[in-house]
Amino acid sequence: MPYAIDLPITAREKPPAHAYRALHANLLKWIAAADPEMAAAVHDRPVRKPFTVSALMADGEASDWHWRVTLLDDILWKSFWAGVQAVGVLDIDGRAYPVRWPDARITHQSYDALLTGIRPATQYRMAFVSPTTFSAGELDMPLPEPRAVVQSWLSRWNEFAPAVRRIDVAVLDVVHVCVGITAIDRMYTRTHNLGRGRPPVGFLGEVTFAITKARSLNQAHVWQLNALADYAPFCGTGRKTTLGMGQTRRL
Repeated sequence: MPYAIDLPITAREKPPAHAYRALHANLLKWIAAADPEMAAAVHDRPVRKPFTVSALMADGEASDWHWRVTLLDDILWKSFWAGVQAVGVLDIDGRAYPVRWPDARITHQSYDALLTGIRPATQYRMAFVSPTTFSAGELDMPLPEPRAVVQSWLSRWNEFAPAVRRIDVAVLDVVHVCVGITAIDRMYTRTHNLGRGRPPVGFLGEVTFAITKARSLNQAHVWQLNALADYAPFCGTGRKTTLGMGQTRRL
């Protein structure tokens, strides 16, 4: 059952930029404060870790920031939330930034509700709000290619959803034939500085995907594609979503 948690942060001075690795480490530290074994298991997962993190984002006032964390596996919630309250701060480069956890905005949605409680729209408009990219061998592919986008959502869904709610990969054949791009707005590319190594290049902007011939398709596929688009704000898109990339919203 995915969670999205927007945590208000108090920063008397502007936090360091590109602190993605520190933010990642803080999340694991919070989980470890309540359950060290769970934190170690999450850390040791080789691929498809069950969370995403955003950058620290300013809220207008000089001292007000927020940080968005999503959890893709319900088992993490109890330990994460207990750890937030126990630690109470973000530690970035040795500086402590208080977390106003009582004011957090929490969204919780079950996989069942995501799959059954949707509007079967024939298009979905997505905002990619942090650099988004896909692997192409040793290169980055910073393009919103429909199959790559949906496949990234589907792989995470099938990793963490209950077995009875997993989506058949045959939906990707439908994407290949019947999903295209009808509009792109304010798209540009930007490097994503991770503090070491070659920074990946990702795209940002708004993209409208359309399902063609939707009435002649198996309607289960239309529902599944809409469920995956609704899931995107929880799971992110593409590579390195645990380090601030691929933050996604459905508009």
